[in-house]
Amino acid sequence: MVVLTKAILQEIKGNPHTLKHLFPTKSYAVYITMFFVSLLGLSIGYVFSVTTFSLASAYQALQLLSIFLLMFSFTKLIKVNFAFSYYRLVGFIYLLWQAVILLRGDYSDMDYMGVKQLIFDLNYGGLNFLIPLVIFFDINMFTIRRIFNVVVLLGLIYLVCAGINASVLFSRDLTNLISLGTAENYFKYFALPIGLLAFNFRLFNKKVQLLILTTILMIVLVGVFRARRGMLFIVVSISLYSAISFYLTSARKIPLILYSMYGLFALLLVGMISKGKDIEEISFFENISERGMEDTRSNVEDCFKRDMSSYDWVFGKGYNGGYKCPGIDDSIFKNGIRKVIETDYLQLIMNGGIVNVILIYLFMVPAIILGLFFSRNNLIKSFSIWVFLWLVYLYPANVYSFSIYHITVWICAAACYTASLRGMTDAFVYKYFRGKFILTN
Repeated sequence: MVVLTKAILQEIKGNPHTLKHLFPTKSYAVYITMFFVSLLGLSIGYVFSVTTFSLASAYQALQLLSIFLLMFSFTKLIKVNFAFSYYRLVGFIYLLWQAVILLRGDYSDMDYMGVKQLIFDLNYGGLNFLIPLVIFFDINMFTIRRIFNVVVLLGLIYLVCAGINASVLFSRDLTNLISLGTAENYFKYFALPIGLLAFNFRLFNKKVQLLILTTILMIVLVGVFRARRGMLFIVVSISLYSAISFYLTSARKIPLILYSMYGLFALLLVGMISKGKDIEEISFFENISERGMEDTRSNVEDCFKRDMSSYDWVFGKGYNGGYKCPGIDDSIFKNGIRKVIETDYLQLIMNGGIVNVILIYLFMVPAIILGLFFSRNNLIKSFSIWVFLWLVYLYPANVYSFSIYHITVWICAAACYTASLRGMTDAFVYKYFRGKFILTN
């Protein structure tokens, strides 16, 4: 039990109403919990509906219920504050631009399936445009704790699903679209947020730390076997920062388990090489070796660039806009008009032009600077790195989707703007997450 005295509270500077960032009202606690429960329902419903190909109607019913719960929680959590705030102003302008994108959308060929995609598709559907609303929540330590709790659940769900569907994830057929889709969706909607916990490894008990390491190891195994270069780039960059952060902030330095894991991995490779075998001959690495530096995007990106006018580059084509790219995914898109492109920066430009990207940078870059250079604790610093890496990942991966990972990015950015959170010391943050608080006079 950690006693929260006035002396401890004096550590926290910047906001005279600091207590609300530690102890939210009961109603806020209920609604923010409801919000994250709705996100879990949406994620589970969507992933299972697109990977199991059975009971899709039941999973979409779960999504629909989760959407109603989400909208209700939004109405209770969004706070209108007329006091000037740079990040809320830029966030509001960005939201207005999202409304413009929707209004300018191409709905000429919108049929029943198109409406379902607009509602239920978490990759490219309409829910994506609502994510920035989270910056109008009261961002506090309770919210952050709830995020961590949800991410722990997601890690467990990922490991359970990976274990149940191991035969699908580790199918030797590199072109198996079911295996590919399962690996990508499990990663994006269940596993990827674990990186936020890895960034703050020392704040958790040994059970959660083991979950973090196991989840990351599973991601690496799936990424190597399925030859997902974007997935591997993301998990390696997350692991690298996590290792450096843990090394600098922990008295124990690198845990023995990390030495063991990487040591055994290195010994395996050395052993195979010593027997005169190339990495291509190791069946586990066969897919990633064959795919290597294979260019799988140039043709699509060339089609995209040829079809975009100067006006399109600046203002975009609106929601559901497309570009001519015959011969690729003709069975999915009508008349050779592709509605999506796998590079998120180009998808953002196709929908809302360079204006879309500029507004994101106007919001995210100052948050990164504030969190990294004007924070007293490593928690907020890690949030700034989390936001920075998201900006990097927008190129190699499709991470601008309605996922808990994407939502954590906007919440982390808002936290970087919150002076009282930046003013907390590392010792205080550690006590908050590893102990329990009571108020005393």
